[in-house]
Amino acid sequence: MTAVSPPARSVFETSPERLRPFLEGLAARVAGGSNWMVRKKTICDLLLGLDAFFALPAAERQAMMAGGASGSGAPVDDSDQAGGPEDFRKVLPLYVGAILEGLGETELSSPEQAAIYLLSIHPEHQAAAEAWMLADPRHGKAVRRLMRSDRRYRQLMDRMAEHWRAQKAGSAGNFTE
Repeated sequence: MTAVSPPARSVFETSPERLRPFLEGLAARVAGGSNWMVRKKTICDLLLGLDAFFALPAAERQAMMAGGASGSGAPVDDSDQAGGPEDFRKVLPLYVGAILEGLGETELSSPEQAAIYLLSIHPEHQAAAEAWMLADPRHGKAVRRLMRSDRRYRQLMDRMAEHWRAQKAGSAGNFTE
């Protein structure tokens, strides 16, 4: 087992007040899982569902939220008119960090848990996952095997990779100015 340090900056303290109940709801749904195999599946399903929601045209998203779908999981945001999949992917690490922060775990002990911790916005979560994987070569192999074999996790990683590429391209452009 590897210790997980509490995040230095809380997602809940730095997020808009209107978003907090939504983030708390995500964490509560994941906390209901009996183990990390179930929690990983729940996280992947929730986040891929949100990604699909944000892929809808803005008018359709607004109509769904006006029809009561906003209470079922979609964050209500006035700036959503211009939003889309790329905007959701920017906040994906934040959502993962909020879920993990809401769980408040102090130890990391499974490949499923480590794989999700790698997606968090919190450097403390990422460091715990990396430390767990480096503590035993079998741990790293188990996480890599999960990344290859779990279709939902791979889809989530693809979305994260798009976010990281865009972020890297954006920061590279800043150096040329």
